[in-house]
Parts: sequence; structure tokens; C-alpha cells
Amino acid sequence: MSTRNAPMKAQRAPAADPAIREPFSCEVQRSKRKTLALYVKPEKVIVRVPLDASKTEVKEFVQSNRAWIESRLAEESARQDERLVIEHGRRIFYRARELEIVFKQGRKQRIIADGNQFIFQGQHLTPSKARVQLEDYLIDKASHYIVPRAKGLARYLGVDQKISQIKLRKTKSKWGHCTSQGVLQFNWLIMLAPYGIIDYMIAHEVCHLIHMNHSKRFWLLVNSVCPEYENYIRWLKENEHRFWF
Repeated sequence: MSTRNAPMKAQRAPAADPAIREPFSCEVQRSKRKTLALYVKPEKVIVRVPLDASKTEVKEFVQSNRAWIESRLAEESARQDERLVIEHGRRIFYRARELEIVFKQGRKQRIIADGNQFIFQGQHLTPSKARVQLEDYLIDKASHYIVPRAKGLARYLGVDQKISQIKLRKTKSKWGHCTSQGVLQFNWLIMLAPYGIIDYMIAHEVCHLIHMNHSKRFWLLVNSVCPEYENYIRWLKENEHRFWF
């Protein structure tokens, strides 16, 4: 399951167009397509165009969408600023609350969410050590929450025998995945989210054991076990960037 738009890479022509002169970086990619399209990434705009599109046509297309591009670039910049940076004094978005990251000296290595603080305790803590500590913490949380609940929901739906393996893995964009061989995969970063969001993700992937698509029947099944799923999808789209590190 992914809430991001990640179009496939377009096939490049032998000779690439030079970047269009704009206040923002703009890269033109030509491929065997019929329409022009814009893809906004942090500090960069990709324009995907047909092989025979003229430079004038491309330039006019970009200029006609300039206001939208600048708005999207501002949004992406704000999202980048909100990404998780594990350092003392920074902020972490945990269970839908912004907490202050605190490095605390202690012989015992542990993580504690206490009041408005997210405390990393350990000896001679550094950002890199705290990063590993948080990874271990979230993987442990996921193994004790996601795995048994996924099995329980599958058993409730009568498809527990279809599960061949449950994996916990941090990926670049997806929160979950289900294969036709019955392998369920969950991104342990989701343990930073509220439990309702986590339960939706579990429901989404387990329901794929019955419907390996996003058909109407699939969403009806998701709705039967997670009636608030549309709200959870919207919340995740708005906040998922804050969990990645």
C-alpha cells in the first residue's frame, strides 16, 4: 500500500532537452507518450512530454502552469522541513503529537514518551546511535502489535491459512504490501502513527489476501472491518512525510 504518486520512469530520448529557464529547476523528459505532464518533487520539476513536442510547446505548458508549480514547490518545501531529524532539541511527530526529542544520559538504553518529551536514554548518545535505537524500538513495537493483529484479522476473515510470511521492513515509499504467495509486508515506521492508522494499514493488506486488487469489492471488505478507512487514508497522505528518517 502506498499513498504516494510514483509514476514509472519515462523512457528518455537519445538527446535530452536542456532545462527550461525558470526560477525553479525544470527537467524535460521525452518518451513515447501522447500528453504533457508535470511532476513536482522537492526543489525540482519534471516535465514529461511526447517525443515530437516542440520546445515552444513545452515552454508554454510550463508557463501556463507556473502558479500551480510554485504552489506545489512551496508545499514540498514545507513537507521537507517537517521530515523527522533525530537530534536533541528537534521535534518528533508521535501518535499525532509533536514531542521534543531529548537525549538523556543513562546506563540503560531505552526510549520513553513522557508528557511532551520523546526521550532517548543511553550512554554517550549521538544522532546516529539514537537513529539505530529508534529503529530497534519501532521494529519491536511492530512485531508485538502488527504481526498478531494481522494474524488475528486474517483468522477472523477465514484466510489465515493464506499467510505464508509476515515481514517488517522499512521501504522507500510503501506502508504495506501483499503478494499472491501470501507474503504480508509492513513498514515498521508506521508505528509512529496513531493506532487507528496502523489498524487501517493492517486491514488493507490482509484484505488483499481475498482481493488482490483495489476493486469495489476490495474496498467494501476494507470498510466492513475498518469503517473509518477514508479518514485514515486522508490523514496518512497529509502526515506520512513526517515519519521518514
